[in-house]
Amino acid sequence: MSKELVNLEHLGKLAPEPGTRGEIAGLLTSGAERLADARNAGLALSSRFDLAYNAAHAFSLAALRWHGYRSENCYLVFQLPAVHSL
Repeated sequence: MSKELVNLEHLGKLAPEPGTRGEIAGLLTSGAERLADARNAGLALSSRFDLAYNAAHAFSLAALRWHGYRSENCYLVFQLPAVHSL
């Protein structure tokens, strides 16, 4: 486990909870579908943004669940991939 995730657990920002393969697969499928829909030029820009935002959240949450954590804070879910890519 990464030291950043363990630190966030100790701070109460993350709860340890193993994700299931089905849950993670569902999040990845949901993210991929929303991302594909966001490319639809026939939709309003605000709708496309919402779809892309929700796709990013699904992918970020899938990564967090794969590492065995859950967070009730959607902003934290978004920030974690950035921390690990630096």
